[in-house]
Amino acid sequence: MEHYGMPEGFWQEFWLMMGAVIFIVTVIPAIIRKRSGADKKKWLSYNHVNEFHEKYDWILRGSLVVGFIIGAIFFLGKPLFLLVISFVFSMIHLGFQSYAEWRFSENRKNYIVSLIEIVLLFIVLIGVLLWLGP
Repeated sequence: MEHYGMPEGFWQEFWLMMGAVIFIVTVIPAIIRKRSGADKKKWLSYNHVNEFHEKYDWILRGSLVVGFIIGAIFFLGKPLFLLVISFVFSMIHLGFQSYAEWRFSENRKNYIVSLIEIVLLFIVLIGVLLWLGP
């Protein structure tokens, strides 16, 4: 008899993976920010350095929405592709943010933390893709 639904132990693995992702993406950068003396980020707020950063940040966000819609239309049967799109756009967004912080911010330590966030996000992407497997 075949087994339908989630495999045994899926939810335990899922919650463990989500806990690890949240820890890597939020807690580690917060600790690094505090230790390095970088500015503290506010949760769910826009941290624009200047008008240039704000303008192109909104352009990137709009591109994410358009890319996500196009990806959803063309790759309907491949939800993993949408996950990769969101990670890639997040890395591009953080890359632009680190550039703006490096170029225009008064506290030069901010861009280093943003670069570390890109590396951590890439590690999370690889980990999630390996966990999901073929």
